Amino acid sequence: MSFFRAKALISKKWFEAAIFSFALVVSLGCVTTERMPDDNKILAQKKFKEALQAGALNQRDNMMVLLKEAVKLNPLEPNFHFFLGEAYFTQGDLVLAETEYLTSIKLNNNLKDSFRRLGLIYMQRNDGKQAIQYFREDLARPGTRQPQQVYNWVALCFYNLGQTNEAEIEWKKALEIKDNAGIRLNLALAYVNDERFDQAIDSLQKALSLKPRFSQAHFELAQLYLKENKKKQAIDHFQKVILYSPRGKRAKKSKEYIKRVRLK
Repeated sequence: MSFFRAKALISKKWFEAAIFSFALVVSLGCVTTERMPDDNKILAQKKFKEALQAGALNQRDNMMVLLKEAVKLNPLEPNFHFFLGEAYFTQGDLVLAETEYLTSIKLNNNLKDSFRRLGLIYMQRNDGKQAIQYFREDLARPGTRQPQQVYNWVALCFYNLGQTNEAEIEWKKALEIKDNAGIRLNLALAYVNDERFDQAIDSLQKALSLKPRFSQAHFELAQLYLKENKKKQAIDHFQKVILYSPRGKRAKKSKEYIKRVRLK
């Protein structure tokens, strides 16, 4: 019986969409130690607006050039560094992205999204401890967007560090904010890993009540029913995997399981 190990599934497409998915970050405090010439500030702001327009038109190269020009004209504006970090982030250049995010929070430590992005960078590097610290910084400040997702990431970090009890606590915090089928699945897989099969079944059933066509949840639940020798229920869920994701790997495995069960 094979069990899926919970891990962060963060697609590049999600990263690309994220850069313009929220309103412009507003600087919450003035930490500038020297005055910039007004002409430079005005021109920098103009370049920045042009960069956002270029990004909206999917002109990524032009956007990058304009953001760099804005930063050069006004290096003390934290938002410019944040969005330049976003541009690097979408390109997969995490080293340069990290540098810009760190600069942005040095200039203004209330830029929540920089902490979140730093958490995601360290999560991709499999440095769960550092990722958790940055996610905590995001959660510690008011106005966190989709906090349940951040708690989910924290839980995944703990899980991949082998700290399953801490992971369970964080997933439950996420579910208290908003119930979610994916988080229910992650929690179920953690229960399976701890051989807490009854709790895993309960969590998967709740996931399917939220998302009835969730093929992975059907697949995991079918395997658990098979383990309990509940063949009819297992076959039913394997068939739903085939119905909802006919071309996926789990559909092929489901057909094999069904054939094996019926031969016995």
